[in-house]
Amino acid sequence: MNERQSARDSALSGLPVYRRIAAELWQEIQDGTLPAGTRLPNENELAARFGVTRLTLRQGIVELQRLGAVEIRRGVGTFVTSPPDLVEIVSSLPVARQSSDSLADALDLSLPPVSARPVRQVDEVVLHAGPATEPLPDDIVAGLGVPLAELRRLDTVMIHGGRRWITNSYWYPERLGDVEALVAEHGLVVRGLVEGLGLELRYLWRAFSAVGADFADADALGVPTGTALLVRDGVTADTAGRPVFYVRRRLRGDEAKFVLRYDTESVTPDDDL
Repeated sequence: MNERQSARDSALSGLPVYRRIAAELWQEIQDGTLPAGTRLPNENELAARFGVTRLTLRQGIVELQRLGAVEIRRGVGTFVTSPPDLVEIVSSLPVARQSSDSLADALDLSLPPVSARPVRQVDEVVLHAGPATEPLPDDIVAGLGVPLAELRRLDTVMIHGGRRWITNSYWYPERLGDVEALVAEHGLVVRGLVEGLGLELRYLWRAFSAVGADFADADALGVPTGTALLVRDGVTADTAGRPVFYVRRRLRGDEAKFVLRYDTESVTPDDDL
């Protein structure tokens, strides 16, 4: 059993039975054991597998349905759903460097905010650190150019005002050393890499999407499963263009505003979607 699996099993031990059932089936969906289109075993078979009543099992299936992971077809069965097709909107923007330790850093927005309200202090707390394991989000190995065996993963949550606000997952080459210790010393992952390792960072690419909170994110953020989250993925590099880390940030959709600031002199009518 790897370190991440052990941590996951420990976390599941404190959940209600129906949540543990849902979380286990969700993991099988995530790792491909139950691919899209698969019909789940019937209620009697699943109830026997988990040693629970059909009522408890149904509660677990409803959790998966809220997450959008399964579709219940009355009189037919319960099926694993296909991931949504995402529309990709691409825009070229000037390269931006990551800055210090503010709300702007938390969302990777380096330009001054439109609002004059003061930026709130953000603290970042490590939830888990260990070797990277499958399944991985798309483009991580390709984006970093590092084999899975040489990757590490760090999960954190950003806190402001005493409330869990943004949950983050970082994948990075093990050559960077003890990034967890850098967070403890400098307060934020990005600040630790900049101040602790002396790196200058810039963005290679950023992508935005939306998902329903899975069980890990729901627990990290203190929200119900299925809560709409804004997801921001991207690769950050050094000034030579060598990838340093891949980050995936998730925050509640009702607390996010997506803004693109363009250089008006370079925008043409054809750029306007």
